[in-house]
Amino acid sequence: MSVRTTNQILLNNEYDLHENNIEKNRINKEPELKKKKPWKHKVKIALIIIFIFMFIGSVGLFLFFKTNLFQEYKELWVQTAMTTMKHQYLATWFLSDTEINEIMKSLEVVNNEDSELNVIELPKVEEKEDAKPKENQINVDKITGSNYVGYVMTISDPSKVKFVDSRKTNMGTKLSEICKKHNAIAGINAGGFTDPDGGGMGHQLCEPTIIDKKLLYGNKNQKMSLIALTEKGELVLGKYTYQEAMDIGIQSGLQFGPYIIVNGHNQIQKANAGGLHPRMAIGQKKDGTIIFVCIDGRQPGYSIGATQLELQNIFEKYGAYNAANLDGGSSATMYYDGKVINKTSTPIGERYLPNAIIVTK
Repeated sequence: MSVRTTNQILLNNEYDLHENNIEKNRINKEPELKKKKPWKHKVKIALIIIFIFMFIGSVGLFLFFKTNLFQEYKELWVQTAMTTMKHQYLATWFLSDTEINEIMKSLEVVNNEDSELNVIELPKVEEKEDAKPKENQINVDKITGSNYVGYVMTISDPSKVKFVDSRKTNMGTKLSEICKKHNAIAGINAGGFTDPDGGGMGHQLCEPTIIDKKLLYGNKNQKMSLIALTEKGELVLGKYTYQEAMDIGIQSGLQFGPYIIVNGHNQIQKANAGGLHPRMAIGQKKDGTIIFVCIDGRQPGYSIGATQLELQNIFEKYGAYNAANLDGGSSATMYYDGKVINKTSTPIGERYLPNAIIVTK
């Protein structure tokens, strides 16, 4: 090709320089970039992510349960799981019996002190026939803690506080029904019961129980760790046979625990003792005032529950001289002025109970 011809082509813009080829390649490649990744590739990525989470979870469980890095939280976990009736697997899945027993033993509350008799200064009864009885003052406070919501009820006249048997032929009775039957202004659940079929019928006693001086369950000749009230309204905490209980004037009582405060002495030393649970407890100030403490629990976002140490702190704040833990969990129920005032931990609401502690009008 001559120089003249080449120049003519350039002058007339008749050259290509591969522009069209580049544009064609771009057009051909764009659809390839927009193609979706094959499903096998997505499955592979999902499996990798699952594996990573499983690995992290396994490492986390190992560090939590098999090392001492989170010992305090591990103790709380084990105590909480093992003090339930249906959820002990949350501990037994990950720890051996030996490991669980070591933790439970390290947090065990041992009560070696009985409450002193005739120390409580009970309100004096008016001697004059025409004198009006002193009005029983009942106060209810709503309380909150880091993990719980609860209620504290104080009753100024301990003589109005009574244990009642609420068992029927083959079932217990709901607290609201118990209080209405006895024309009570207030009440709480009291002792535990066995529930072999999981039906929650609440009538089979499993701990020694004395109500109105009658031994409803237990061995008369064996010592019972009683939470009891005398005829005068003194809260008694101690180990007695049936006859010894009668000799010191006990009207009603039952075995449960642990004791929280005895003769002004704190009984709970470990922060995680008892685990986190809904709770019910009774106490008494030195002036005779009875204290009920109800803690809601097992309801994330509202109230998880309290430990026994937190329960002790509450009684201390309210000036209790003696205090003891009653049956908690899904049984924990407080009634006042015609209605249940706490949120029970089961969707069905109140449980059927074998007995209760009421406040008469």
